[in-house]
Amino acid sequence: MKTRSGILAALAMLGTTAALAQDNQAPAFGEVLVTAQCQNAPFYRQDRPVVGLRRPADGAVMAFTINSDTRDAATRKEEIHTVLLTAIDRAAAAGVELVSGNFQLEPVTRANYKELPLGYGGRVDTSSVQLMVKTRLDGSATAAEIKLQAFISSLKKAGRATVDTSGGIALTVINPDQYRDRIITLVAEDAKHNAALFGPSFTFNIAGVDLPVMWSQVSSTEVFLFLPYRYNINPR
Repeated sequence: MKTRSGILAALAMLGTTAALAQDNQAPAFGEVLVTAQCQNAPFYRQDRPVVGLRRPADGAVMAFTINSDTRDAATRKEEIHTVLLTAIDRAAAAGVELVSGNFQLEPVTRANYKELPLGYGGRVDTSSVQLMVKTRLDGSATAAEIKLQAFISSLKKAGRATVDTSGGIALTVINPDQYRDRIITLVAEDAKHNAALFGPSFTFNIAGVDLPVMWSQVSSTEVFLFLPYRYNINPR
C-alpha cells in the first residue's frame, strides 16, 4: 500500500482538482472534496490568508478502482457491475457511502451506478471504474482510514474483476459557502483590530470578500475555510 500522499494521485485520476467556482456567484455546493496542499511541510499552502475558519472536516473518503481484464467487453462490464452492486448493497450496513464526482460528491446508488464511466484499465482488454467510499469523520484520521480500507478489502472478486486502492484518505466538507458570514466577521474583526493598532487616524478597506469560499486541509482531520480577501490600512 502506498503512503497517505497516494490519495492525491488517485483523486487526480478522478479529476478532483478544483476547489473554487468558476464565477463570482458561488453555488451552494453539497459535500466537496478537500485535498492537502503540500510543499515541504504537511498541509502547506503558500497563498492561504491568515484569517479564516478552522474546523473539523465533515467526512473522509478513500479512492478505489474496480478492474476487469476479461477479454470479452460485455463480460468485463458485467463483472465490474457485479462488484459495484455488491459494494452499494453492503455500504449502509458498514456505515459508509459510495460517492463520485469531480469535486462535489454525489452518491453512487443502484439508480445511477451505470452512469459511472467504464474507462481504460491501463492494459489491452482491461476496463475499470473509479469511485470513492466515504464515512463521517467522527474520530481520528487513522480510525477513518482503517474503516474505509476494511470495507474496500472486504469486497470480493467477480470473475476477473478485482478491487484496488492506493490507500490514504482525503477530507470532505459540506457546503463551504454556509460559513461565509462567519468568515467575513472574522476578517472584519482582524482588520479593525490591526487598524486600531496604528491609532484613531487610520482606517482600512477590504477587497475579495465577495468571491467564493475556498478551502484547504490544515491537519489530518481539520479544514481551513477562507475568502481570498486583502485589506489595506490607510490614514483617514
